[in-house]
Amino acid sequence: FFIIFQNNIIMCKQQDPNASAAASKGKEATYLVIGAGTAGLSFIDSILTLDASATVILVDRNSQPGGHWTKSYPFVRLHQTSCNYGVNSLPLSNIRDKKGNERFDVHDLASGQEICQYYKKVVEAFRACGRVHIYFNCEYSKDDSGHHLVTNIDTNEVTRVTCKKLVVVHSNVLVPSMRNGAPFPIDSSINYAPLNELPTHIASKQFKKYVVIGAGKTGSDAITYLLRSGVDQSAIQWIASRDIWYFVRDGVWGGYKSYRKDTMKLIDPLVKCKTLLDAFLQYEKDDVVARLDTSTLPEVFKGATIDKSELAGFRSIKDIVRLGRVTSITSDEIKLEKGAVPLPAPPVDTLFVDCMADFDGTFYGYRIPEDFNVFDDNQINLGPTVVSFNVSCSSAVIAYIESVFEDDSEMRNNLLYFPKGDEFTTDFSLFFGQFYYQNKTFAALGAYPPAMKFILNSRTNLDAPCHHHLGMAGFLWTLFGPSQMAKKAAKFVERVESGDFPDCQNCFGCAGRKLPDPKELKIKDKSNLKSNYPPQKKLKPKSKLRLNCCAAVDVIEEKKEVDHQAVKATA
Repeated sequence: FFIIFQNNIIMCKQQDPNASAAASKGKEATYLVIGAGTAGLSFIDSILTLDASATVILVDRNSQPGGHWTKSYPFVRLHQTSCNYGVNSLPLSNIRDKKGNERFDVHDLASGQEICQYYKKVVEAFRACGRVHIYFNCEYSKDDSGHHLVTNIDTNEVTRVTCKKLVVVHSNVLVPSMRNGAPFPIDSSINYAPLNELPTHIASKQFKKYVVIGAGKTGSDAITYLLRSGVDQSAIQWIASRDIWYFVRDGVWGGYKSYRKDTMKLIDPLVKCKTLLDAFLQYEKDDVVARLDTSTLPEVFKGATIDKSELAGFRSIKDIVRLGRVTSITSDEIKLEKGAVPLPAPPVDTLFVDCMADFDGTFYGYRIPEDFNVFDDNQINLGPTVVSFNVSCSSAVIAYIESVFEDDSEMRNNLLYFPKGDEFTTDFSLFFGQFYYQNKTFAALGAYPPAMKFILNSRTNLDAPCHHHLGMAGFLWTLFGPSQMAKKAAKFVERVESGDFPDCQNCFGCAGRKLPDPKELKIKDKSNLKSNYPPQKKLKPKSKLRLNCCAAVDVIEEKKEVDHQAVKATA
């Protein structure tokens, strides 16, 4: 059966009424974390680093960490760069500068297998510190008395858990291999497979036609893989229920040394253009975003990221069906919401490739209701991205707030900005909303200067100085030098809040909301305990000026005079 837990559906085994009484010897921890995906692991990593007394029990139904990465297709890679993905304590990228810091490289995209291996190392570090108990192949549930129960899927052994706080990841990320067959009726003669099986079928040379169902990042990856495997475009039919916008990584950033300058392509239109749509169309002119059909305005933007070579491949496909979602497949035709088309070849010669990663139309499984709060008394709800398109850094920031600020849910929630309810859109305005929420979150946290220090030293922050040419000096020069990024970012926020954009009159759902008063922020007393996590050695800064950020949380000395402006402009 399913239990609805704060709008999150958690699959649980039916509990025996006496399960709580019959449970094995109980376990205790500060935090009970449900889910060993990116959000959960990043939270644990930062909480262990920041709170020397914190203990954690981690529960996941899978046999290994990594969440949806454990089910992804074999040729999947990161959308974003490796240098800032994962957790704060462990590097993922192998591209380093002379100081050992991970260096931004627009083409450095870790594979799914590399990410799974990375998360295994993260979990090994958790175990090594002795403060984390991990339960894989287990389901979480509550009994009628509200007790937390962890049930082993294989043995049905039940462990009762006592915790100070429950941490739940509110997402339902679904990849094709996790779905049990097609989500619509298909004839028995149809060859239908999830994207995971595509390499095997291409190698078999059994099929003459491939029908890719899905126009998002997963479908795009299928098209790229087919073309790069030598399949001619004439053998491919692409069913695109809706056209989408793509973010073009090498259209934005040219290289390591030009990152700061290139990023201004994202900022300048926010000041110069009259509307948000005009700004987005300027992005298209600047090769920042792209669409397949320039005669129609795509309905969807979810941050799917590609490079120019992939875009050229997509545009080579001639047979693109734009008649909405598939409703059924018979032995001789494909029925869709807005019509039907014949099969491109006999069923025996045709393979339908399932690439519908989010058939329910959500933002990669995330659905944030209007009354959602991250901090809810004895529960912490992960899921919203308070850092633009960055689950890793968002969870690290939430862990920081949990470990540093007093346990006042209202005060803590006032530090965080993210879309809720109807504001959680998937059109082009999503990009600008994400940028606005991040700026407001960083501005709120900037009232407490050490929070700025944590953000700038977080390797999960794409804009962290350690990832880029000239480090902190380059970062500050971009903010306050000729580019004036800080001033322009502040101007964008001002325009949003004054209603200066005709196509944004509701302030992304934050109209009337004020930044918290710094005097009202309550900070916990500092502990004298020293954390034993992470167990590996930290990088030692080579510069006497201590500008080697990301070496450790305490690398950069506080620069209070720039904190407030720098936080607002980091993006």
